[in-house]
Amino acid sequence: MYTLLKGMDRSGSVGLQKAAEDDILPLAYYNCVKPPLEEQKVRDEFAKYLAGRNVTETFYWIRTRPEYEHRPLMEILMEETLERSAWSTRAVDEVYTREEKAMEFVSLPFSDEEEEFVEKFLTEGKGRTYLGAQDTVLMRRIAVGRLTDVASEAATRGRKLDGVNWEMLKDGVKKGLGPRKDEAGFTV
Repeated sequence: MYTLLKGMDRSGSVGLQKAAEDDILPLAYYNCVKPPLEEQKVRDEFAKYLAGRNVTETFYWIRTRPEYEHRPLMEILMEETLERSAWSTRAVDEVYTREEKAMEFVSLPFSDEEEEFVEKFLTEGKGRTYLGAQDTVLMRRIAVGRLTDVASEAATRGRKLDGVNWEMLKDGVKKGLGPRKDEAGFTV
C-alpha cells in the first residue's frame, strides 16, 4: 500500500510516466483488499491521499477507524484542506480546488467532541498558522448556526472579497440578532 501511495510520486525519477488512471490505484487496492493500515506512516499517507480526493469521504473513513486514531487523522484532514505547503505540491490545474475543499470541510457533520477539537486545533493548536484557519472557524460557526459566537468574535479581520469583509459580515449578524446577541448559547 505504501508503495502505491509514495512510489507513484517517484516513478518519474526512473523514467516512468505517471498516467492519470494510476491515481486511482491506491483507492482501488484499499477497497478490494481492505488492508488494516496498522503502520502509522501508511495510515497517514493514505489519509493524505484520500483527503486530496474527497474531504467528505475522508471524514467518514476517519470515523471507521479506531477511536485513538481519530484526532491525528482529523489533523491530517485539516492540514491537507487548509495548509499552504500541502497545496504547493499540487498541480495547478487540479479539479478539486482548495476553496471547494474548505467549503466542504466547513459543512461536515461533526459531533460535539469533534467540533470542539477542530475549533481548538484551528485557534490554539498547530492549525492556527494554516491559511484561513480563523476564517474556517467563523464559517463553521455560521454553518452550524452559532451566530452569537460570530457576533462576539473580535479577533478576525480580513481583506475585502467581492465588497465584503468579516467586519461587515459580523456587523450584519449583530444587527440581525438584535437583543438576542447577548443571549448565551443562542443558536439558530
